[in-house]
Amino acid sequence: MPFNVDPENVAAELQLEIIEMQCSTHLKQLFLNYTKLDFYRALPKAEFPKIIAQAQKIMAMFASSYVCEKTFSTMKLRKNSIRNRLTDEHLFALLKVASLQMEPAFENIMEDQKQFHNMSQTPTMVEPLNKS
Repeated sequence: MPFNVDPENVAAELQLEIIEMQCSTHLKQLFLNYTKLDFYRALPKAEFPKIIAQAQKIMAMFASSYVCEKTFSTMKLRKNSIRNRLTDEHLFALLKVASLQMEPAFENIMEDQKQFHNMSQTPTMVEPLNKS
């Protein structure tokens, strides 16, 4: 909460930026009306480089711990008393797939499928047999 903190209780390298931020009514309005992530994205990088860097470090901690917690939960669901024969290799593959954050390109897949389907319905020319 950069607007509620006493600048004297902040690290020395952040004090001037905190004071400058607290003096800006525009930034205070942004802080109240935006999500915290959007607020720090909207800060001018030239004026608040140290505060932005500090915010990025803190946000990265939460994001990485979320991924770890999600992965452990997935592992716990996958490897239980019923599925106790999973090898480490199988579990690794399951966790790898579960933790990927990729979206399939459904439009491209469907277009490729349509082209393949059209090709299979094209009649082929069969030469008549010679009856000689």
